[in-house]
Amino acid sequence: MSEAAADLEERIRTAPFHRWLDVRVLAVTPEELRLAATWRPEWENGTAERSTHGGILAALLDLAADWCLVATQGAPAPTIDFTTHFLRAAGPGDLVVVARPVKLGRSLTVAEAEVLDAAGKRVAVGRGTYASFAPSAPGERT
Repeated sequence: MSEAAADLEERIRTAPFHRWLDVRVLAVTPEELRLAATWRPEWENGTAERSTHGGILAALLDLAADWCLVATQGAPAPTIDFTTHFLRAAGPGDLVVVARPVKLGRSLTVAEAEVLDAAGKRVAVGRGTYASFAPSAPGERT
């Protein structure tokens, strides 16, 4: 793991919920963040198929999209809006989440993410709008 990935993982895992999800950074560049999450029975939605609850998938999507912006811009980017599309059931098995910035703005930023199941199939996608806190230029009204 690169030093940048290790530093970002340490920052992400300061949140108890992120530790509970067992999120780990696989790779980070300005263009992409790859996270892994170890699947466990608490994630089941109660069906015979043992599918992963949609709330877990949505949380992973938002978390990854937000943190790809932190990795790119260096500062937290609170979620303003996030849309999730569930494409197929995610059965038991570890998940990979890939997130990418779409538009980096001074006040609003957009990022997207996808969750891949253990077989590498896309199970959910999402896109969010986040608050950016770009510094103002001297004399500029905020």
